[in-house]
Amino acid sequence: MSEPMPESELRVRDHAGGWRPVREVDPASDRLPGRGQVAPTRYVRDRVIVRGGAAEEHRALMDLVTQRARENGVTVTTGEFDQAPSRDGADVLGARPDVEVRLDEVRDDWDALGLIAAVAEAAGDDRVRVSLDHVVTGHRNHGGFGDPDKRFPATFPGAAPVRAADGSTPLLTWDGIDRPVVAVLDTGIGQHPWFDGSGSVVLRDAALDGQPIGTYPEDDVDAEREGRRDGQASHLDPFAGHGTFIAGVIHQTCPDAALLPVRVYGGDGTASEWDFARTVERLLEFHLRGLAGVPGYFPVDVVVIASGYYLEHPEDDDDYEGIYRGRLRDLRRAGVLVVVSAGNDGSARRAFPAGWAPSVRRTRDGVVPGDVQDICPDYTPLLGVAAANPDGTLADFSNDGPWIAAVRPGVNVLSTMPTTFDGAEEGVRSADGLRYTVDPDDFTHGFGTWSGTSFSAPRLAGELATEILARRSAGHAPAADAPGRVTDAWHAVTQVGDLYAEAPGVPV
Repeated sequence: MSEPMPESELRVRDHAGGWRPVREVDPASDRLPGRGQVAPTRYVRDRVIVRGGAAEEHRALMDLVTQRARENGVTVTTGEFDQAPSRDGADVLGARPDVEVRLDEVRDDWDALGLIAAVAEAAGDDRVRVSLDHVVTGHRNHGGFGDPDKRFPATFPGAAPVRAADGSTPLLTWDGIDRPVVAVLDTGIGQHPWFDGSGSVVLRDAALDGQPIGTYPEDDVDAEREGRRDGQASHLDPFAGHGTFIAGVIHQTCPDAALLPVRVYGGDGTASEWDFARTVERLLEFHLRGLAGVPGYFPVDVVVIASGYYLEHPEDDDDYEGIYRGRLRDLRRAGVLVVVSAGNDGSARRAFPAGWAPSVRRTRDGVVPGDVQDICPDYTPLLGVAAANPDGTLADFSNDGPWIAAVRPGVNVLSTMPTTFDGAEEGVRSADGLRYTVDPDDFTHGFGTWSGTSFSAPRLAGELATEILARRSAGHAPAADAPGRVTDAWHAVTQVGDLYAEAPGVPV
């Protein structure tokens, strides 16, 4: 088991093992040349990302990065993006000369932000291909009544969702229909009777070249099994059970969907942008091998992401590029629908990746594009989801803006929790010794309530999976190539009543 996270400073888990130092941008003192005041965000202190380009330009930029680091008394090492091997020896994804530049040391007065500032000053502020390695954080969830991050044990009064029997594989129903596959990029999916009974709801054995698809270190604490890093005497980690809860929302909405857990962070809910992009890249490679019919692989229909980060310069929101955005675009071009939560800061500030969605207007007749040119027929749409109260009003904690395409229930949601969870808190015994208050972190009965846009996004993902399944059940076999998958995905979108009524340029 990996070493515990130091409490003395902010850290983020690294795919290669160990913890990377994290710093929060300070709007009161941090500046970059040619830019105004910065906004709060968190980044990995000892790493920047240099995106690829033309070979000569890329080498020149790397030389400049190295030179400016040396001038400030810091040496650097570089590492290529750890791309998954392509199927059949072909370069499926194209050249990816993205590089992580690791500062071999950091100083109190100079780190990754300082390196970017030095490069920007030397290059005339042309730093579009040098960026911070932002810290992606699971969207902070709310328990209601002013109690953030609180999960409450609950009782599920009904029967488990009704699901068709498996066919020859867990990817087929008994009558040979391809189940829609929904990938959950989160903390994993824990034990629960709905998922570990006679049906194969969760595709737990999926791997890429014998390794997990997600890049989170496998030797670290499993946030969906133990639920706490510091042992049996501690409280549950803030994001423990997050992936299982999301899975339960999808399963209730579309019982016949197959769920693919892709572990990208642990119970603290954080990952670096670099590692998140690597996970998306590996998932894309898995999907492409599935489309190509490689044994042991299968295509993915929908991806759910319930996390994000803010940019240090809000004026860059409309045109900021990065490896994470590029990987999501590749996934969408391969025919995968991407559904993301809006964020839970009660803000109109764009949180990414939801903020990369094109501007829209939500109307009674559905979503209307702000600019029809923003809707490209070669890609599936990126769909941001805000949270609604039980009465349908927008939740007070939910982010919202013109990049949000849908609002779904996200307050006091009832869903699944790992039955292995029983934290250190206890219920209080009454004076007569006959009654107890609720044990606030005993989830051994498998259910709880939680609030957040994290649980609105899987509701929409389940609706899309339902429409995909309905089309296949009507005799439309899933497409065997990426363009056909894009068309199939757009058809599902147009069938969900409050989304796009049509897909410009896409024959659905």
